[in-house]
Amino acid sequence: YHIYNVNEKNPGFDEFRACFYSAQIICGLEHLHQNRIIYRDLKPENVLLDDDGHVRISDLGLATVLKEGCNQTKGYAGTPGFMAPEMLKGESYDFSVDYFTLGVTLYEMITAKGAFRMRGEKVDNNEVSRRILNDPVQYPQTFSEHCKTLCEALMAKDAAQRLGFKDGSCSEVKSHPFFKNLNWGRLEAGLVDAPFVPNPNIVYAKDIGDVGAFSTIKGIVFTNSDQEFYQEFASGKMPIPWQEEMIETGVFDELNSSGDKGSMPSDNEDGVQSKSGTCVLL
Repeated sequence: YHIYNVNEKNPGFDEFRACFYSAQIICGLEHLHQNRIIYRDLKPENVLLDDDGHVRISDLGLATVLKEGCNQTKGYAGTPGFMAPEMLKGESYDFSVDYFTLGVTLYEMITAKGAFRMRGEKVDNNEVSRRILNDPVQYPQTFSEHCKTLCEALMAKDAAQRLGFKDGSCSEVKSHPFFKNLNWGRLEAGLVDAPFVPNPNIVYAKDIGDVGAFSTIKGIVFTNSDQEFYQEFASGKMPIPWQEEMIETGVFDELNSSGDKGSMPSDNEDGVQSKSGTCVLL
């Protein structure tokens, strides 16, 4: 959605923003691979942003775990246009397939089109597979040299030549010149500010169907007066899981408990400091 619909006249991200997201994805892939998990379905649709604009990798339904003592696996899994050549050829593969999908994802972040299939193009999967196996990727002139060489290294058709996870880490990828201005230590510690922070009052989706699977409240229709009332106190800082935790731990009952004969507890009772003596979950 953010690639294509936030700025429809100029879709895609600048390289600074694409670099930040790609770096956080690499941190996630490195962690998965250190735990012997092959993701197999990295694509922009499966990359979410949290409240602070940081990346969260989602949908591990196609992920697989390499058994101890086994360094490769087989199986056809993923999304057309993103699957690595070795997977398309039915060969055994390892973590390297995830770095091919990272290259395709980075390319799409910047160009707002697929590396092997343009958005909305009517082409069957066999043709997409043929392109992945045989055709070189075409890069617009807007690509910097460092970004181009990184994409080429990630989308190398020969897995042995592909940049990726080696010797237990992604140090080879992290040291690429495309990330030369990035402090990996600060990034992994969550100390690097995101280039874009979502507005908590905006739903970043064109259709309710895009977010229906993530919603915990369905079948409720808000009127204009409801929306106006909501805007008065909406901060985006009180997620439903937090409210549920307040109930489950007894904090809500404690703050709303009545004293003798229905009176409210004093401000200093049980260490609770509240002028109203009431806590309301919104």
